[in-house]
Amino acid sequence: MNFPLRCLAVFATGLLCLGTCFARSTSIPPQADSPALSQQEVAAADAMSPSQSADEVVIPGPLRPFLRIAGISQEVSPAEVLPLLARNVALLGYERDRPTEFLVLIDRYVQLARELQSLAGADGTIRVSGCDNATQLIQVLGYRFQNGCGPNGAFMVTENAKRAFLTVDSGFPLTALEEALQKGAPFSVAFPATRVPILFSQKTWIALSAGKTMDRRDLLDVLLHDRDVDRLYSALARNDGQTGLALVRSPGLRQLLPFAPLLDFYGSRICIRSGQVSVPAGASAEADWGELVGASPNSSGEFVINLLAKDHGWLLAYFDALSRVSPAQQVHLTEGDRLRRLYYAYRSVPRESSVTNAATGVFPRNSGLLLLFTRLQWQPGGEPQIPGNLQIWQEILTRRSSLNGIREWATSNRSWDTPEKLLEEIGRAHV
Repeated sequence: MNFPLRCLAVFATGLLCLGTCFARSTSIPPQADSPALSQQEVAAADAMSPSQSADEVVIPGPLRPFLRIAGISQEVSPAEVLPLLARNVALLGYERDRPTEFLVLIDRYVQLARELQSLAGADGTIRVSGCDNATQLIQVLGYRFQNGCGPNGAFMVTENAKRAFLTVDSGFPLTALEEALQKGAPFSVAFPATRVPILFSQKTWIALSAGKTMDRRDLLDVLLHDRDVDRLYSALARNDGQTGLALVRSPGLRQLLPFAPLLDFYGSRICIRSGQVSVPAGASAEADWGELVGASPNSSGEFVINLLAKDHGWLLAYFDALSRVSPAQQVHLTEGDRLRRLYYAYRSVPRESSVTNAATGVFPRNSGLLLLFTRLQWQPGGEPQIPGNLQIWQEILTRRSSLNGIREWATSNRSWDTPEKLLEEIGRAHV
């Protein structure tokens, strides 16, 4: 078989990427004894769609300054606000398990905005008629009058540097307030509360975070102080409505919480309809998936929790990669016993590897596998189409200098007489 050099390069690239994605075959035991949410909490979540929740959380003050402080685009829809906040806090809010300045500023702004909200009237407007009732507002903003307030004064100076910074950074019209007081004119600024929809129900998430040290008055507080819930909220926001509700019913959010990083990376392709998980290649592959996972796709709760727990998440990463290729490619990759054989090759890794969990790091670790599965072509007889020939790939895989770090297993001068065997060996390569 003669193929263009470019095709060979693409295949080699898939091989090199694939090597970074493997894991050991040890497994994490399922969290079968974790307490589930109460029936009332589940019922509250079931009553609404994740994309059209009837429950809402109050963002104190206008949305624009909050989005600015939280690093969220001003063009997002209300339904996207909380998932993006959860995502940003999970990724940027902690360093070595300690809050970063990014998270500290968001938390401080929310407290400042709540105090300002308490000064607004029923119409959401803060009004100051003059110096007599300006003192409380000035203190909340982090300032004080330098020489008293009056027609010839009312110059403000910083009293609380942290609050003053947030006042300026959030865009509060401080200069307009100062000028109005100097002229003895009334001042007003719109400061309405903003309501944004919640995924499932507020009660569900507060219950999930119960027992932590911080007070959880609403979901906003939960997202600002519970990193595990952040990751799970962000992950489930990318599932479709029916799947999300099915996951709340079974296995339940409390059992899913320990696997939030895995769901965040690889859970968006899980699809549940009428209690059944849709697997890559459909009904023809259900038995094979059931054997791999240890539960039938017809039992969605058990199937999902096993899928998450097995092999430190590498089976879920494999499931995700297969879910992203075309239906025709899925059929090829699951034909016969190929689904199991490819997975057993994929999960193999040399013992010296430090990567044991598929959620390690900040990026999904199955990109090389996805590239390989996407670019793989097939011969008319159903065998993988190998660029070049088998001898070329045997030389590539057995010459240590060719890949700069190929492991000891590749020095045994193995011989691959079929494309199928070569494909399995590619799955075992670790660069």
